[in-house]
Parts: sequence; structure tokens; C-alpha cells
Amino acid sequence: MTRPFEAHFSPARSILLSLLAVGFVAAGLWMVGAFGEVPGGSRRLPDWAVPIMGWVAIVFFAPFAFLHLRRAFAGGLAVRIDQRGMLLTDYSKRLIAWDDIVAIRTENMMGNKILLFEVDDARAADFGAGKRMAAGTSRSMYGLGYSLTVNNTDRSHSELLQALEHFAPHRLLG
Repeated sequence: MTRPFEAHFSPARSILLSLLAVGFVAAGLWMVGAFGEVPGGSRRLPDWAVPIMGWVAIVFFAPFAFLHLRRAFAGGLAVRIDQRGMLLTDYSKRLIAWDDIVAIRTENMMGNKILLFEVDDARAADFGAGKRMAAGTSRSMYGLGYSLTVNNTDRSHSELLQALEHFAPHRLLG
């Protein structure tokens, strides 16, 4: 592999992810009573908690619906990996140099293959506030702060791993 690995957002996959998020928003709207009477709870979920869970679903999934819909129409580069480092457009418009990456490993979470990585603090300052805040939770669960999946792109996880094996320094692959 001499050419850089590039993964572009897949319109079809982005639309499917957007529709999935819209489904959760619709379920949330149903739970808050937007389509009639608020459904009753169960032994596990009291009646008063149903609308709260509905609002949580709406607030959490609505931004994902818009994000993936925008990606479906805008497309563009999601990931680029070459001898200099990784460009991850969800994190930054700047390349993350291999020297700034502290650790890399893969994880399989409920069938979803994810690349986990950690960067030094100076480089993490370039990431958005939301990514930096979520990094603490990710570190407590998986040991590394940041993650990457290529599920909504035109490339596969195995192709991503091949690119890492080819371009990443050996210190990160051990």
C-alpha cells in the first residue's frame, strides 16, 4: 500500500443512520405524548419516567439525525491515513501526526468494530469541547480517550487496520 488510505462519507449509510436516529426521535415524541396520550410505564419504568425518557431520546438523537443527513448530502473526506499521520475530520481539520498519538488499539463493542486512540494533551486541545469532555468517559470505560469508526464511510474496518499496519509506527502497533 503506497497510496494513502482515504474513507469518504457514504450517502447511503449516512441516510440509514439518519433514519435510525429519526426513529428514536419519533419514539421519544410518542413517549412525551405528541401523538396522543402518554403511554403508561411498567414495573421497570414508572409512569412519571416515561416522558423524561422521551425527552432524553429526543435531545440525544435529534442532533445525530441532522448530522448524518448533512453528511449524506455534503459527503466528503472522513479519514485519511498516510505516512505523516491521521486526518480525522470529526476531530480536527488538522492532521494528527504519528508523534502526537500515544496509543492505538481496536475494540469490538456489541459487533461494532472501533479504533481507540489516545493523543498527547497539546494535540487534544485542538479537538472540540464535546470530544474532549467525552474522552474522560471513554478513558474510564476503555482505557483510551478517543474513538473512530468507519461504519458510515465507503471503507471497511479491515481496510482501516491494513492502513494502520502499513503507515503507523511500530511503537503504536505493539
